[in-house]
Amino acid sequence: MDIRLNTLRLQNFKGIKDFTLKIDGKTANVYGDNSVGKTTLADSFLWVLFNKDSTDRTQFAVKPQDESGNDIHNLQTEVEAELLIDGKLLKLRKMLEEKWTRKRGSAEAELTGHTVKYWWDEEPIKEREYKSRMSELIDEDLFRMITNPMYFNTKVKWEER
Repeated sequence: MDIRLNTLRLQNFKGIKDFTLKIDGKTANVYGDNSVGKTTLADSFLWVLFNKDSTDRTQFAVKPQDESGNDIHNLQTEVEAELLIDGKLLKLRKMLEEKWTRKRGSAEAELTGHTVKYWWDEEPIKEREYKSRMSELIDEDLFRMITNPMYFNTKVKWEER
């Protein structure tokens, strides 16, 4: 199976407000100075695919933060990836939204949690279905081994190597 990245679009993901990487299934090299967003691009791609970052964590900050490291509220964090799979386009989309609740008698709403929404080819689907389809598409460990040269030596248990 031939899987290529066509487009990666980020909105309010970590330090990137709005960015589109369009490579049309070709090879791309991402390089630049420290702290300009290289790892953020990798994190966004892995987040939309597997709900993890480039260091294999599921718990990491995806929302934009201010200079003091506090989350910036009332923004939707969204990543969309268009993949070419054997020449056929597949559009994946994931969005994190804040849940705000106004308690009875209170004038102010307070942040009470987050909601994550998923789309597969423009169709909204539940997280479980999204993960199931993703695992049918590609095994996460295999994907990480072929896209990260350090994954095999640092993340795969020695018994499984």
